[in-house]
Amino acid sequence: MARQKEFDRAEVLENAMRAFWRRGYEATSVQDLVEATGINRGSMYDTFGDKRGLFQAAVQHYITNVSAERLKVVAETDDALAGIRTYFDRLIDFSVGDGRELGCLITNSVVELAPHDEVIGETLRKSFARVEDTFYRALLRAQQAGDLTTGQDIRALARFLTATVNGVRVFARADADATTLRDVIDSALSVIDTHKRGFPAAAE
Repeated sequence: MARQKEFDRAEVLENAMRAFWRRGYEATSVQDLVEATGINRGSMYDTFGDKRGLFQAAVQHYITNVSAERLKVVAETDDALAGIRTYFDRLIDFSVGDGRELGCLITNSVVELAPHDEVIGETLRKSFARVEDTFYRALLRAQQAGDLTTGQDIRALARFLTATVNGVRVFARADADATTLRDVIDSALSVIDTHKRGFPAAAE
């Protein structure tokens, strides 16, 4: 019996991820994946089961290697609020570069698949939750450091920032320029400013 060709799983997932990211799930054929990954159909089916299985593995690869890497600046910057600002600055840079065509694999896939594929939809929703939790922990650190007041709902604020991330990615794909995206982000982050310790109260 012929032995299947050995391959680098991480490299296959990276290339499959990029194929799905660029074209979307439905528009990416099995032949597209064969050409993108360099493995034959037999190896693909033996390892991942089918196209859907490869997609799920590629999404997990994205979450672990792309999304998590981008969120490190939020999680690891000593000044939590500065880390959030840096994250959004980098988001703009990506969104007006490669991201204009690509968007976000998770956001794209939620729109395409979540309404009619519960299993994949749950994976995608968990990815959003990870982003939200990262923002929440950063805001909590800022609160504990005395940089934010204690009277606001930072969970709701974390959800708002997560929604802003996804909105910016979609807006960029509609050809919004860097100035427009920065206006959106500055407006979003101004909500945090109103909760900073020492922020002047509104005039009576």
